[in-house]
Amino acid sequence: MLSLQDNYNQLKSDYESYQKMAEGIIQKQNTKIMELDKKLDMMSLIVEISEYINKYLGSSEIVSMINDIMIGILGVTYSSVYLVQNRKLKLKVSNLKDTSHHYIINDFNEKNSKLAIAVFNDTQNISKDKSIQIHSSIFMPIYLKNTILGAIVVEHNRHNYLTQEHVKLLTALSNHLAICLENNRLYNTIRENSQIDGLTGLYNRSYFFSIMENKFKNSKEEIAIIMIDIDNFKKCNDTFGHQYGDYVLKTISKIIKDNLRKDDIIARYGGEEIIVYMFDMKNIDDIYRRMNYIRKLIEESRISYKSIKSNVTVSMGIGMSKSVDASLEKIIEKADLNLYKAKNLGKNRVIF
Repeated sequence: MLSLQDNYNQLKSDYESYQKMAEGIIQKQNTKIMELDKKLDMMSLIVEISEYINKYLGSSEIVSMINDIMIGILGVTYSSVYLVQNRKLKLKVSNLKDTSHHYIINDFNEKNSKLAIAVFNDTQNISKDKSIQIHSSIFMPIYLKNTILGAIVVEHNRHNYLTQEHVKLLTALSNHLAICLENNRLYNTIRENSQIDGLTGLYNRSYFFSIMENKFKNSKEEIAIIMIDIDNFKKCNDTFGHQYGDYVLKTISKIIKDNLRKDDIIARYGGEEIIVYMFDMKNIDDIYRRMNYIRKLIEESRISYKSIKSNVTVSMGIGMSKSVDASLEKIIEKADLNLYKAKNLGKNRVIF
């Protein structure tokens, strides 16, 4: 039979064992709670970032914002964002002057190799630019399902700075960034479609006027409006059919657009009429020479569609502001009147 002392010692030992076990369980639970808190914080952060980026859908600055977010959240020294264009990863933004050490990008572009997450830590400088130091790097591809949209490369000048914890955060972020980038692409596609004439690929009339209102208000220089009309277009449709007529309109639109300056604005005004805005030309003679050159190109271009081959001409009327007080409507009206003069004088000519 156990003595009172033995019973006490047994109870004390059992208590200490249970206490140790309870402390172990509590410690494990606290660790799990801390891990869950970290995950919750990370998810909250990702949701906030996604909401912030989605507010700027359609903005040309969205990629720069993503780059700034990477630097801010991860505390990295350098960040670079690549997006896929024509099946190649193109650098869109970086705070590095030289990204030639991004070998994974080069391999993908040259060999179309499979992209996977990669972590680099090296005591030797990773950068080819010896004026900076890079000793830690993560390459993170951005996938939407199985489609590669882009990649992020984050880098630090301290060895072993970037760890698997950073990889976890970047992996979760990249999934949300993929959705944000795709939403941005779809938004821009819809916006562009609302601005573009479906047949010619030129701006449509309403978008042209929305641009012109802003430009005209802010312009202190003389501007010119050119009205262009395809000669005998109804006869072209009646003789060869509307499919050929559509092809003629597309072809002529392309010739005009390809021979204007980048900042000139061209739109389909209606039917077979095209409107052009030009600025910063020395005088009306310069505008006439440029538009007459385009007219001759069109006249000399034989337009072939299936078995049909034909030459088409255009008439043009130029309207130019004579003072800052001129209204846009008056300039268009003048261009329109000169277009009718060109038609009445025999077509295939430019009148100003």
